[in-house]
Amino acid sequence: MTGRLTVGVLTLLTAVALGGCALYTVDLVPEAQNLPRPSRPVAREILRSLQDREAAITALQAVLDVTVRRADTQEYGQEAVVVERPDLIRLESIGWGGLTSLVIVSDGRRVMAHALLQNLFVEGRATPENVAKVTGFRVAPAHLVRLLLGLPPLAVRVETTELYGPDDDRAYLLRGQDAPFTQRLWISDDNLSLLRGELYDRTTLRLRFRYVPAIYGVPTLLLEEPMKRVAVELAYRSSTRNPELSHELFRIPEPVQGAQVVNLDTGIAPLFGLP
Repeated sequence: MTGRLTVGVLTLLTAVALGGCALYTVDLVPEAQNLPRPSRPVAREILRSLQDREAAITALQAVLDVTVRRADTQEYGQEAVVVERPDLIRLESIGWGGLTSLVIVSDGRRVMAHALLQNLFVEGRATPENVAKVTGFRVAPAHLVRLLLGLPPLAVRVETTELYGPDDDRAYLLRGQDAPFTQRLWISDDNLSLLRGELYDRTTLRLRFRYVPAIYGVPTLLLEEPMKRVAVELAYRSSTRNPELSHELFRIPEPVQGAQVVNLDTGIAPLFGLP
């Protein structure tokens, strides 16, 4: 698999009104007027379920089957993923014969990608712009970690959230902001599961995501980059929740001798970026 098939993902806007009025107003991406509001007990239960979900997982080690769809083409690959909250990432693209072809690492401050076959190193600050250059998704490392853990990209906080619904699709809408990002989340009114979401950068929709219930025991995360019309399907072939991880996994290595080195902060994008 090439770097084009590495992960990408994200989505959410929040809004939890525990009373009749919002405690915080999100000026970006406004909602329609006169949306229904849930009762205080229902709002509290939704918030509690999200907090329980957050407390249950802090790290993940997994192997993902990856499908990238763009226009009329599809690409397939496999990714070994290790992530730990808040912002530690290690992604390894697995090629023919089980050999690693690309490694992406972030320690939350820097992001690095090493294309082994080309002996190419790219490195720069862990900004959404640089994450996009190596994964195709313009999100912060912490957003990507949370999505891969099955969480919304932004943490849901009572003081910055509002809650609406349920709507005609029997889902509650939560929205919130961690400037410059805004997220919108849809929560099932049946079992309060996280159905889908959207992530905005100011007023620009950067990512849609959806969690698909496990089919034959394999849960799936769907990510869509609407501006580039690229969809990525991540099927969790195997996974271990909350493993003990060495932080050496997330250490930014020094380029090997003779490697071509590219500074992401100069604005140069590597050839293996998605899409």
